[in-house]
Formats: sequence, C-alpha cells, structure tokens
Amino acid sequence: MNKLVNYLSVIVKWRKIILLNTLAITVLVMALSFVIPRRFTAIAQLLPPSEEGDMFGLTSILGGGLSTSLSKLRVGGLGGAPTASELMAGILVSRSIMDRVAEKCSIAYYYRIKPTKTEEVRKQLKGMTKIGVGDEGIVRITVEAKTPSLAAKVANSYIAELDSFLRTSNISRGRNMRVFLERRLAQAESTLAVVQESLKVYQARHKIVAVDDETRAAIDAYARLKSQAYVKEAELEAVRRVASDDNPYLLSLQRETRAFEEQLRRLEQGNGKSGFGVGFAVSFAHLPEVGAEFARRYLNYRIQEETYLMLSQQLEYAKILEARDAPTLTVLDYAVPPQRHSFPKRSVLTIAAFVLSFLASLMLAFTTEYFEYLRGEKPDEYQKWRELAQELRRMVGRTKGWFRSDRKK
Repeated sequence: MNKLVNYLSVIVKWRKIILLNTLAITVLVMALSFVIPRRFTAIAQLLPPSEEGDMFGLTSILGGGLSTSLSKLRVGGLGGAPTASELMAGILVSRSIMDRVAEKCSIAYYYRIKPTKTEEVRKQLKGMTKIGVGDEGIVRITVEAKTPSLAAKVANSYIAELDSFLRTSNISRGRNMRVFLERRLAQAESTLAVVQESLKVYQARHKIVAVDDETRAAIDAYARLKSQAYVKEAELEAVRRVASDDNPYLLSLQRETRAFEEQLRRLEQGNGKSGFGVGFAVSFAHLPEVGAEFARRYLNYRIQEETYLMLSQQLEYAKILEARDAPTLTVLDYAVPPQRHSFPKRSVLTIAAFVLSFLASLMLAFTTEYFEYLRGEKPDEYQKWRELAQELRRMVGRTKGWFRSDRKK
C-alpha cells in the first residue's frame, strides 16, 4: 500500500510534465501523419493454373513449361517440388518481368529515378510489390504506390506480363514438342515401311495368309505394350537432357521403364522354358519354322505400327498446342484503384504516439524522482551514477572525434 501511495504521489507531482509531454508528442505525430506522403495499396489475385492432361509427358518437359512435369524437373531434385502457383510467383519476381512492368508503368518517372539506373528502378518496384501464394494456391499481387491509379496499374501490369510470358511459353513448348515428335515419327515411319515390305515379301514367298487367332491376339497385346515402352523410353531420353541424375522425376521414369521391360520379358518368355514367345501359352519354338518366322515379322510390324500411331497422336496434340493462343491465366480479382490510402494510418499512429509518449513520460518522472532520492539519501551511490554518466559522455565525445578524423581523411 505504501508503495502504491509513493507511486501515485510521484505521478501527481510530475503530472504537468507527463500531461504536457504526452499531449505535445501526440499532437506532433498527428500533425506529421497529415504531412507524410500517402501510399495506396491495390491487390490482384490469380487462381491456381489447371493441370492439362498429357499422356506423353513431354508437353512441359521439352519447352520448360509450368505444369507438374516441370515442377518435377527441378535441377538437383532437392526438397519437395514447387507447385504451379509457386512457379508463377517466381516468374512474377523475375528480372525480365519486373523490367517490363517498370517500363510499362513509368516507375522511373513517378519516383524521379534516371531511366538508365535500372538497378534502382528495379529496387523501387520490388519495394512496392509483395507477391505471395496462399494455402489454397491463390497467387496474390499486392502493390503499394504513390497514387491509387498507379498501384492498380502496376498490379494489373504484372498479370498482363505473366499472361504474355505464358502464352509465348505455351507456343514454344508446342513447337519444341512438335520438332521432337516429327523427328521420332520420321524414324518410326521409315522403320515401319521397311518391316511392312519385309512382311509382304515373306508372306508372298511362302504363301502365308495369316497367323492363327491365338497367336495374333498375343502378338497384338505384346505390340501395344512394346509401343508404350518405346514412348516411355523416348520420354526418359528427353528428361535426361534437362534433369540431373538424382532428379526424382528422372528416377521415377527409370523405374517405370524397368517395369515395362519386366512385363515384356514375361511375355517374351511365355510359358516355355526356351525360345522366344509372346505369352498366353504361345511360344515361337512350338510353331513351324516358316510360321515362326512369319510370326516374328508380323510381331515386328505390329510393334512399329502401334508406335507410329501413338507418336502420330502426340504430334497432332503438339500442333494444337503450338497453334493455341487461349488465355493461360484465371484472374480471380483484377486490381482496382483503392478509395482510401493504406499509409499512414492516422488512428493507429495517434494511439501509438499517445501510449508510448505517456509511458516515456512516466519513466522520465520516476527516473528523475529516483535520482533526486539518491542525491538526498544516498550521496555515495548518487556520486557513482554521476561518474558513470560522465564516463559515458567522454566515450561519446571520443567516438565523435574518431568519426570526424575519418571524414577528414
């Protein structure tokens, strides 16, 4: 109780100083809040991009696109693969995108920076912009600028530049995929023509009409599986060009390729212990010599035919992708000029100034009262504090002297 009375007596004693300091600082901060240049915040939001189906898996890999396949191709393969939204956010803060946005929105003019100082312009734009990805994958672009119109223009320019980049990237992906598949398809077509002619010649020479139904069914099943394995090997070859050896997607493709090889091996062995077979209890070793040779040639023909058909389908898809110029972004919210400034928040500044100045005034009052008590009741301790204060002042003086001498040098 005595302590509380002492505390209250100090407050009452210094009430004028506390009140004046608090009011003066609060009014000063309030006045400054009207003088500080205002800033306005505009927000734009993008939905996560949808993932396109791609049975071949090369749509994104060959062109460096933004789908899940590209995410799996991060060099080194360390950590979890980034989502498509995270990749979009990364593109938005890239140097090329920021430079185009800065030029389009005249950032150098608005903030009085020489256009030749690109680093300063880029730094200014980066300080104005905040790009993040929410838990739902929504990409949020937040821009704080001097005027409402500039804030909205910069945020929407990010969207426009990202959309332009993705359109160009889509066309490039389709072109790269088309070139790759055209080369593969030309090889498959040439091989198909050779094996088809070989089959016709052998069939005509030995007067063979066709293989029996069971053998044909087994060969067709094997050919389809073999063509899928061939396409998977082509995908693996394409991935090896851009991924490191320990990349998780590359390792996954290698496992899938080995699985295809194991399935093919089982079909080739069939139920026979020796000789080449195609499964379903059919072994070429049990066929007549002429029939076995014809079956082998027919098998080779069906493999090349299935491979050619699958590559043809993928080539058509690549051509469609190359020619497509559809919007690549789904905009949830375009940025609109804000009606109220986001900084300074006058109410927050005023309340904070009042509370902090009141606490600082209380601290000043109690500190002064404490030293007054020491001077009267404990002069020795008070003298030690004075000596400490003098030593601190001397240290500050020496520090200032060092700075002055350094400047003269």
